[in-house]
Amino acid sequence: MMYIKKRLARIFVYSVLTITLFTSLFPIFWTISTSFKKRVDTFALPPKFFNFSPTMDNYKKLFSDPTFVKVYLNTILFTLGAAFLSICIGSLAAYALARNPRFRGKATFEILLILLRAMPGVVLIVPLYDLCSKLHLLGELPVLITIITVFNLPFTIWMLTPFFAAIPIELEEAGMVDGLSTWQIFRQIVMPLALPGISAAAIFLSLLTWNEFLVPVILGDQSTQTLPVLISGFISARTLDWGPMAAASSLAIIPIAVLTVFVQRKLVVGLSLGALKE
Repeated sequence: MMYIKKRLARIFVYSVLTITLFTSLFPIFWTISTSFKKRVDTFALPPKFFNFSPTMDNYKKLFSDPTFVKVYLNTILFTLGAAFLSICIGSLAAYALARNPRFRGKATFEILLILLRAMPGVVLIVPLYDLCSKLHLLGELPVLITIITVFNLPFTIWMLTPFFAAIPIELEEAGMVDGLSTWQIFRQIVMPLALPGISAAAIFLSLLTWNEFLVPVILGDQSTQTLPVLISGFISARTLDWGPMAAASSLAIIPIAVLTVFVQRKLVVGLSLGALKE
């Protein structure tokens, strides 16, 4: 009887996991398959899952427009720039929090961090738009990178603080005995030890920034357009160009999928280390 219960429980768990996996991956499969369909196959009823003739016309249409290549480069620069700045600034703040756990105003500071991250982006983007408009900074890629960095800093600090707190203080004290300055201790001892956590944070920040839509669409223009904004442009009041939109979406998925595959192990290790406390 016990064996039957375990067997049924295992079947139930695997069934739930299978349904969850299918539900999660089916939209990706449908997007990629649609990118290889002709327009007539896209609107076919019943839907054609495999029984269609693949075509590269949608991808050719994308790359025939020089704007798409520029948008792709904009997205890469936007993502790398924001992730780099967030890690540089956030790691310093997180280290300060980890090594000064009882400084005056710490509770207020942490509450403000949480509130800033939890606040809807549209609440902040309206005054930012007014400010950038008056300073003639709309449509500037460095400005977009700076703003999204500020948006991501609370998450960066919140995620990195446990990693720095888990590093034994004795290692830093040994560095002081050897005559290292505070900056040398941070750069030569603390940062290498916190690298798994920093890598995990950088991956999450890259995912957040790569998919960011609100900041580029409100504060950007044609010269600073990113992939999410470009993809939304295929939807108009009269038509929806499914083929090129699916092709652009598929190309937007590739860097994230490759990044996830190559850094999956480091990401899991980093998150596991961050869960450990002295």
